[in-house]
Amino acid sequence: MKTLTSSGAGAMFERDLLQQSDSVATIRTLLDEYRFLVIKRAFDHANDAVSFLAQFGPINEASTRTDGAVIVDNQANDEVFRSDLALPLHKDGILTGFDVVLVGIYCVEFEQVTGGRTYVSDSERALTQVPESDVELLRENGLEGMAVDSGDYYREEYVAKWHHFPAFKAKADRAPSLHLGLPHAPGEPESWRLRVAGVDQRRSDEVLLSLRNALLDDEYVYYHDWSPGDIILIDNYAALHGREAFKAQSRKLANIQVVNS
Repeated sequence: MKTLTSSGAGAMFERDLLQQSDSVATIRTLLDEYRFLVIKRAFDHANDAVSFLAQFGPINEASTRTDGAVIVDNQANDEVFRSDLALPLHKDGILTGFDVVLVGIYCVEFEQVTGGRTYVSDSERALTQVPESDVELLRENGLEGMAVDSGDYYREEYVAKWHHFPAFKAKADRAPSLHLGLPHAPGEPESWRLRVAGVDQRRSDEVLLSLRNALLDDEYVYYHDWSPGDIILIDNYAALHGREAFKAQSRKLANIQVVNS
């Protein structure tokens, strides 16, 4: 099968994958192999996507979500996360306090959009291109993150306060994987901030730049042009995802999270 990144991650399917009697088991196997999947024209409604993902484990039903999803569009500009602004590569759940194992991003509406692609990085393989000294520093020191957004999406104790967390986190029966959200590019409105713990700003910037360069290398990253009904399923422990800034008449995506039971 042709993969979506040159590194061997990502695979694209049509809706008939979901109509197989063993579709849940098949998708689990495919995610183990490819890290993320794109299913074209998968569902007619967001509720259908939520119901399907509920077969993989408990759905995040936090108060910031409605019917198991948070809608991200170009109308809510009081914060960066739920807006038309850029989001760097990240793993879901770090600053919200949830152990998210599977992320589903479902396209509700997509009309007259410029930019706005969702991109996914094969972070496990990309990490092999980061200098070993940088990786060891991340393993030993960890990271410090801070929520900046003014909305209620992040946990209160993480807002405007640095919070230490490991740079790698292990899923059951798996090796530890990257556990972070890259910092925003200079000059971008920020949803969060990130730094390497225990080093000066120069060294932190150097390490995070080497990570960014590896994760966004063309070999490891896939950019998705949305159509209504599409869904991307992402193993939250094996791949990172982000969003381009955009302008649109309507761009509405539903973020659905399966959490560790």
